[in-house]
Amino acid sequence: MKRIFGKKNIGFLIAFTLLLLAFSCNDDPGTPNDSSIIINTDSEHLSQRLSLDGSGVIGITAPSNSSGRIWDDDDAEEIALVLISQASSPVYEGNTLQATHVDIDDDYAYVAYNTAGPTYLGAVEILDISDAYKPRIVAQAIFKNADISALEYRDGVLFLAMAVDVDQSEVTDPANLGIVSVSNGQFTSDFRLISVPGFVATDVTATSQFTALVSGSNGALTLFDRNLNKLSEVPGEDLRSVTFGENRLAILSGTQGAGILNPNSLTEVTRIALDADEPQAKRTIDIEDDHVFIALGRKGAGIYRLSNGREESLLPIPINPENVEAGDIVTNAVSVEDDLLFMANGAAGISIADVDDEDDPKLYGVLDLDGSSNFVRFEDKFIFVATGQGGIQILKIVERDEDDDDDEENEDINCTGLSPYRGSSNLNINGNENAAFAGSAQLKNVNIGGEFLFCGSLAIEQNLNVNSNGLMTVVGSFAFGQYRKNTSINVNSNSTLRLSGSTVIYGDLRLNSGATLEFVGDNNTITIYGDVQINSGARIIGDFKDTEGKLD
Repeated sequence: MKRIFGKKNIGFLIAFTLLLLAFSCNDDPGTPNDSSIIINTDSEHLSQRLSLDGSGVIGITAPSNSSGRIWDDDDAEEIALVLISQASSPVYEGNTLQATHVDIDDDYAYVAYNTAGPTYLGAVEILDISDAYKPRIVAQAIFKNADISALEYRDGVLFLAMAVDVDQSEVTDPANLGIVSVSNGQFTSDFRLISVPGFVATDVTATSQFTALVSGSNGALTLFDRNLNKLSEVPGEDLRSVTFGENRLAILSGTQGAGILNPNSLTEVTRIALDADEPQAKRTIDIEDDHVFIALGRKGAGIYRLSNGREESLLPIPINPENVEAGDIVTNAVSVEDDLLFMANGAAGISIADVDDEDDPKLYGVLDLDGSSNFVRFEDKFIFVATGQGGIQILKIVERDEDDDDDEENEDINCTGLSPYRGSSNLNINGNENAAFAGSAQLKNVNIGGEFLFCGSLAIEQNLNVNSNGLMTVVGSFAFGQYRKNTSINVNSNSTLRLSGSTVIYGDLRLNSGATLEFVGDNNTITIYGDVQINSGARIIGDFKDTEGKLD
């Protein structure tokens, strides 16, 4: 058995076992000076940093990849994405903080911040995302003497990987584990700190049984039990990330590759050899479906078998932007769930791939987002992108609401037996044509002259025209347009746009004379952020909730 991290290949299990005995208990966690942490729960004020700028249906640019395959930009995407909101970074005494990490649990998202350079200044913010299209910042903690590198929520507790100014705090080392209780979007206890070796704690993962923390330069892997008693502590080189999944603990080092451990016995299951990485760069590791996904810097992302460390595939960074430093085009983070892999590629943006077949992943492309991407977290259909001092971008996968399953009872709408849409992203239905599809699709421009039915999740980026005598029906979730970017829905004379379910319109809506906007069934909602024009003779019928009051 070999030690995973370190300059010498000595017994890894022996080192762990000895330290397990040496650290069977832990010193009482310290409580930082109250004046060093500023708590703000003024949600109305905090949420002023949220903006609709750039929000709406997000395009996916489909470049060629290294295998020579090309996905045509004219093809419709099988996944529909919406940028819900952007949150600028908090500013304290003239210093702009930068977003470093995000965790998501049910109705709340937790965001970590630090400050570049030697300054110790960080923050933790809690966002309420229970209303999927209207997030709110509900609580903030500013740390005047500490940076927050990463965080994780587990069972009512928020665990923080921190770097603390030892000259301004009662801690023994800069690297610390921070702990605070949270409930209903609020901090409900004092913050506590536990020092570990190293200058900065870089990542943390928590289960119902233990918490694992890694620290970087001169650092260690440190394990705590559920009562925060220190169980073990093993020195490591340049530790970047730690995660737990499939009953395995995975650790990433910038110099010694990745180690996969059995968390119960702490024996090494396997080791994944990787090239040495740039010092002090952020990298993350994730586990899904018996595979390990690793951010590899300039090489993109790697997929490895969890049981034996065998390389399954490499996903290179899809694009190489011009006039950008090569060191800024690196994969900093990976996040995978439900066979979708998101890669944060620095100045090369966010790429997305289908990894249902780990041996042959399918590249969807690069999201049309502004700014550099330092971190990405995908969970519960939400995608949070950290853009450094640019703050965070909040995206959501458009999917059908389970509450909309009663639509088949309506005799006018039959969604059974429909096939997925696999055509062009520019869809034209002529006056003598009928078409019907189901599933999920993202289109660019749509013109309807005949009849068109879509059941499931539909997103349209730019323009929708329902021409004279045309009928378009959407059952499920429908998202349209981009905020303040000249995108519009035009429903023309003697035509009908029929909606059943949840609709969000980021562009403009024009109901021309003789047009009909019809809502079918119960529990319909429509949210319109753009302008609305309702000409004389246009009708709006059916039951619906207008969240922004635009159809009054």
